[in-house]
Amino acid sequence: MDEMLEAIDNIEKRIGFNLSNVQKILLTTDGSVTRILEVLTKKPVVIETKVKTIIKADEDLAKALKIESGEDVNFRVVHLKNPDDRALVFARSWTPMKGLSNSIKRDLTSVDIPIGKILIKHKIETRREIMSIDAINADDEMVKAFDVKLGDLMLSRYYNIIHEARILIRINEVFPTSTTNFLHLM
Repeated sequence: MDEMLEAIDNIEKRIGFNLSNVQKILLTTDGSVTRILEVLTKKPVVIETKVKTIIKADEDLAKALKIESGEDVNFRVVHLKNPDDRALVFARSWTPMKGLSNSIKRDLTSVDIPIGKILIKHKIETRREIMSIDAINADDEMVKAFDVKLGDLMLSRYYNIIHEARILIRINEVFPTSTTNFLHLM
């Protein structure tokens, strides 16, 4: 059985019900989640930035990004949402700053643009490599984003955006398992 199919099967056993097709697509796509959400909701997806800062990579982050410990990394926490609507996806991203052009750095650090649209704007050819999918417990940030209870099960995925054989961006996306929270997408 394919790794992704096995992971979905494990998630469904853990949460006690079958995921919707939309949830399966969002967990496993190697394309743009922003584009998928725009098609599903028939509305533009906007970014609401919650955190945007430059951090120094600790050993674990450096290992995950395949960079040196202490290098500058742009860390963002955002909600992907429709205008004047609730969050559809809660996302964290880590982007090593070394080697990026000034215009890409500017877009990543100062503008509320979805990462997929930044890549298109700068004509950067990339591929997405899904590292893991799982069900996790909602933390305080997710409670605020989705109006769920602390500890509620959420769907999570980690993936890397690869450009010229190096990790350009590492992303963690989280969205509800609850069909009531995702009902408007089904």
